[in-house]
This record gives sequence, C-alpha cells and structure tokens, in this order.
Amino acid sequence: MMLIGFDTVKSNLIQSYQNQKLHHAILLCGKKGIGKASFAKKFVLEILNTENSSHPDLLIIEKEAEKKEIGIEKIRNISGFLNQTAAIALHKFIIIDSACELNKSASNALLKILEEPHANNFLILITHNPNRILPTIRSRCQITKIPSLTAEDFTQIIDKTSSETTEFLTEICDGSISDAINLGPDLSRFYQLFLRSILNQKLGDELLKQISDKNFSFAIAEKIIEFFFNRLIKVANNAQINFFFDEQKVFLDLLKNLAPQKTFAIADESLSVLHKAQKLYLDKKLCVINIFNRICHE
Repeated sequence: MMLIGFDTVKSNLIQSYQNQKLHHAILLCGKKGIGKASFAKKFVLEILNTENSSHPDLLIIEKEAEKKEIGIEKIRNISGFLNQTAAIALHKFIIIDSACELNKSASNALLKILEEPHANNFLILITHNPNRILPTIRSRCQITKIPSLTAEDFTQIIDKTSSETTEFLTEICDGSISDAINLGPDLSRFYQLFLRSILNQKLGDELLKQISDKNFSFAIAEKIIEFFFNRLIKVANNAQINFFFDEQKVFLDLLKNLAPQKTFAIADESLSVLHKAQKLYLDKKLCVINIFNRICHE
C-alpha cells in the first residue's frame, strides 16, 4: 500500500528515536484502513535497517484470520520475546495490530507488561477505536494520532479516477484508503446505478443483475444505502453538501413529496431492516428491492 499522510508522524518518531526520547509504548490511532499497520512496520524496519519483517528483533502480534479477537497466548509471546537479548539490533520492537481486538485476558496481560517496561524495547499499538482499549493501557502509552486522508491524498493514490469519483470515495470510505482501493469501483458503480434507478422510478436491469450475482458483497449495498440516507437527511435539513453524480436531482425530486419527518422515518426504518438483514441472514436481495421501493413510492 502506498503510504500518504504519514510524513509528519514519521519525522516526529524518528527524531524522538534519534534523540533517545522515544516512548516505550506508542499508541497509533487513526481511521481503519488508512495504512497504520503498514506505516508501523515500515518505520520499525527502517530503524532495524532491514526489509525483512521476520527480523529476530521484531515481533508482530496480529489476530488470526479465523478468530474474532487476540487472545492471551499471543501476549504471552511478548514476555518471552522481551526476556531475550536483542539478536542483531540495539533495540527490540513489538507491533500489536490491532490493540482494540485484544480480549479481556490479553488486555490485562499487556497491562502488566506496560507497568514494567523493559529497557531498549518498544511497543507500538495500533488501533482504529481507542475507546475499546483499557484506559489504564492508554494512560501508559504516548498517543500518536494519524490524520485522516484528504481528497488530495486520495488523488495521489487513486490517480486513475475522475475528480468527482475521488471526492466521492474520500467521503464514502471515510478516509480509508484500503476501502477506496478494494471497494472503490464497486461503490462508485453501484451508487450511480442506484441513483439512476431512483430517477427512473424503476430498478434498472444492470443494478438488479448486480445484486442478484451470488458473488456480490452485501456490504457494498449496505454502505451505499447508509451513505444515501445520511446525505438525503442532510439535504432535508438544509445542510450544504457537494453533490455527487445524479444526487442533486434525485434528492430535490424526492424532497418535493417528502416532509422532513417522513424522510427521517423512512431512513430509520430502512437502515434498521438493512442491519437486521445482515445479522439474521435474511434475503438481502429482497431487502435492497424493498428499500428501493420504499424510497420511490412513498
């Protein structure tokens, strides 16, 4: 992943390290998908003067793909690692990605490690949700916030899209460059088909085909519909927004016949059904069709 927007953070951390003032525990906070883990690994590997992420003086703690959280056994590995003498470098580094995925036992074990820091060892904790980390852990870390990516940052990374699409992805992905790269084409295409179908008061064949595809990700539809209603409500409240694609005509046409309170009610009910479909494994295609009909025929 191309790393954009980390220059100031990197400069500050490098300077602290060179001046022997780097805190023994760094908490990197920032939105999900902006490259925090990639940055942390690159930063550490640069200090260790290697490109090998299997360097003996680096331990990376990550959640296993099939598990929902990081368990205590992973944190116990840290103690053994810290008790070993550095193999090559002067210092040893531990990266925990992501600290907000630690379960209760793992969090308590990490807290004990932080309470008795080892000389010449550094922990870098990564999180997109610092409120899920124990306050006692947060208080023992130097909190470093990664700024959200701007539209200009997105343009540097996604350089093959139009400016309108780049701005759209910046907003709908909420600063997550990984979402923009992995989901961007599908999000842009689905939203344009969705808006066009509303204008035509008929679910378009291309959109219907897309949601009927067994490989289609319902997460795309969920993200688009939430985005649509959030922006429709803003317009209903007379908020100023930059319109994307056919939004302006769609929103103005809908709001001619919908009072603000009715708009809010439709949005609440539709999003409730959407989230329920995700959790209860309901017919997701039918869910999208019903929401579309609700929007068009109220």
